[in-house]
Amino acid sequence: MKAIKPYIHYIVAVLLFTLLKLLVPAANGLTENGVLFISILVPVLYLWCVANTDWVSLLVLAVLAISGLMTPNAIWAGSYGSFIVALIIVCMALSAILTETGVIDKVASWFITRDFIKGRPYAFIAMYMLSFYVLGTFMEATALTVIYIALTLSIFKSIGVEKGDKLYTALMAGLLWGNSAVSAGSPISHTLPVLMINLLKNKGIDVSFAQWLSVGIPFEILLYVLYMLILKFIWKPDVSKLLNYDIDKVKANSKPLSAAGWLSAILFIVTVIAWLFPQFGTNIAPSAASALQSWSTTVPAIITLSLLCIIRIKGKPVADFSSIAKNIPIGLLTFTGAVTLLGSVIELKNADGVDIMGIIPWIRNMLMPVTEALPLWLLLTVLVFLSLIMTNFLSNTVTMFLFAQIALALWGDSNALNVVAFVIIITMTSCIGIATPSASVPAPLLFGPGHITVKNSWKYSFCYCLTITAFTMLIIWPLAQVLIK
Repeated sequence: MKAIKPYIHYIVAVLLFTLLKLLVPAANGLTENGVLFISILVPVLYLWCVANTDWVSLLVLAVLAISGLMTPNAIWAGSYGSFIVALIIVCMALSAILTETGVIDKVASWFITRDFIKGRPYAFIAMYMLSFYVLGTFMEATALTVIYIALTLSIFKSIGVEKGDKLYTALMAGLLWGNSAVSAGSPISHTLPVLMINLLKNKGIDVSFAQWLSVGIPFEILLYVLYMLILKFIWKPDVSKLLNYDIDKVKANSKPLSAAGWLSAILFIVTVIAWLFPQFGTNIAPSAASALQSWSTTVPAIITLSLLCIIRIKGKPVADFSSIAKNIPIGLLTFTGAVTLLGSVIELKNADGVDIMGIIPWIRNMLMPVTEALPLWLLLTVLVFLSLIMTNFLSNTVTMFLFAQIALALWGDSNALNVVAFVIIITMTSCIGIATPSASVPAPLLFGPGHITVKNSWKYSFCYCLTITAFTMLIIWPLAQVLIK
């Protein structure tokens, strides 16, 4: 039995494949090809949750080639040939440069050294968390969380807050909650929104960064406000030790931003403007807006990265790509490529444009009795809440992928629902993995060292998820329907 134990998950995956292949009938809209794909997809989703995402992602590409559903060339083109892989590489590189040149530390320091927060602990917390949200909107959130954990520990040490104190737990949990919020609200340097933008693009639906941010920024603001309200009125930590934080000392020790830092910050701001300009700049400079739109989001980022690698300050290039590349996890890229491909295979068509899978009609036919029995708003609320619960126990990406496909299957061809707006909403709620050590990529960084535990945070996390469900459906969903056309 000991010899079998390490292989148990792989045995389960093989059994899942076999049972699905034998027991799922090609009926109710589902084709034989669809049965084969589902038999491959479900074990992969299982292994992503319990085993590994990187080599499993490579394996599924090989399995798809063996299955004959796609040619090897089509598989490579549909996975690593997608723009999303290049975009993630460049955005993570730019995040690393902003960190190395001191831009992140400088911005964080600015927020927590404002004179008006002296003697006001909750004002300090509000500004501290606001700095995380502002920075996290524009840079890779896990790397930012690592920086802020170290910064928080330094603050705690200086004022005498110890592990296990309510304030210690509440602020550390705030970083994890904030990580989820910014990962949901912004596609800039964040994988899940970019994956969904790509999935929609494969279905002929273009969603720009500006459109996503038009919904995502209000979502971030909502989650920021909810955190502060839960902190003050439900969590109620003793914040008196924050009165000991010496703002003047921090100001005195803060080093001015270097020339490399200023250049990195300015070029990154220009890049963000280039990403957003096609949305708001059409009336200002239509030719420039059109050109930038045709370039896609990847090209301006590549140009910025290249300039930072070319320009030298004091004889050294601002960025050394070979060094930066070590911070870009290859596992994330393999995972991204696999998710990108699987999203397109679900609606695989033949040369005549005919759906050869039948998965979307099959999902629609199975769920139609439920959708007809429940009022639409209530059904959407249930899906949002289920996505919030599921994402805390399974992969964020698996949750997003599953619920987005359900929404597209049910309402993709219907005028009863603004399905694109709802898919954006369900993607954002799928990012809120906060309650368990396996809930998201950065969760082990907080749960592993005991900065927070399930025992001392679960009721606040559950309260957070409940309020997110309510306020998302009452505020963000109506807003999304107006902004996303």
